[in-house]
Amino acid sequence: FVCEVVGDSMNKIIPSNSWCLFKKDSGGTRAGKIVLVRHADIQDPDYAAGYTVKLYESKKVVEEDSWSHTSIILKPQSLNSEFQNIILKEEDLDGLKVEGIFIEVLN
Repeated sequence: FVCEVVGDSMNKIIPSNSWCLFKKDSGGTRAGKIVLVRHADIQDPDYAAGYTVKLYESKKVVEEDSWSHTSIILKPQSLNSEFQNIILKEEDLDGLKVEGIFIEVLN
């Protein structure tokens, strides 16, 4: 799917107002990938939307034959150092939905 990415938090890779191609998230590891995520606690001040595009990193704990996330870190890739990581702790992860994986900028 295609959507417009607005803002400068990813401007090292995605210039503001770029149309970008994403693929639907089908699970598996997302570590090191740029993702489009939705979460109620992520609010864009200009658009009041709960979506963001960031580099995905997670911290996991492994116990016997299973694992779980202890946190997910959504990292900006910006020339502006004022953008901060979004850190979602274990108790905040229920509301997180990865909508897509970034493929390329189309324009």
